[in-house]
Amino acid sequence: MLCLYGAAVQAQADTAQATEPSAQDVAASVNVKGIRDPDWKPYSAMLKGVKRFEEKHALAPGAQLRFILEPRRADVDMHAIALRLESDDAAMAIPLGERNIFTLPVEQGLLYEKAELTVNRGAGSVRWIPYVRSAAASDTIRRLGDLRLACEVHWAIDKDTLPFAMRTAMGALGGPCNFVSQKGTYSFSEPRRITAATISYNGKSAPVPFSGSSFTPPLREQDWSDDSVVELTFDNEQAAR
Repeated sequence: MLCLYGAAVQAQADTAQATEPSAQDVAASVNVKGIRDPDWKPYSAMLKGVKRFEEKHALAPGAQLRFILEPRRADVDMHAIALRLESDDAAMAIPLGERNIFTLPVEQGLLYEKAELTVNRGAGSVRWIPYVRSAAASDTIRRLGDLRLACEVHWAIDKDTLPFAMRTAMGALGGPCNFVSQKGTYSFSEPRRITAATISYNGKSAPVPFSGSSFTPPLREQDWSDDSVVELTFDNEQAAR
């Protein structure tokens, strides 16, 4: 049940619908529609994540909400990804930045009320992950409040895709970001293998559980401030993505 949320948590570009599609837009459309069963997300679900970000923004007041597309499998080619927002009546290309990070366009009106986000990769190829980073974050540092907020956004987006019984059970436990049981955890993945993980704040420090390329910070433990930082050490033999 919890494996669904062992997700990676990891610019801003203005997007607007053009009256005539550019060559880039046409190419992106062809690339997406050429995939028989492309990976996709309901736009309405992503907007629920945006709303949750606004509600919980105090967890990371210095951060903006972006998203990152991550491969689900090692054999998924993440080069030349094309991302589009499409409905029956309208479509727009969404620019992708470095590492396939993007900003979700919001308040697009009735034309996009039932729209979908699609990528030119087969279904089940990518993960759609909230990317929340404050100024205190770096290649090896993760701020705990950022992680808490990313978890909240992820849960808001994906919870309705779970079977009713599973969704109800997780909700009764406080949700994946606030599990009342020690058995409940939410892990974050990194593109490199982790060799050490430590959380610290105001002179106090403690080890953070990790395995392979994922780590499990103490999201629900209020003894740790949102300004606590998790420092990750990576395998030097692996190149950063």
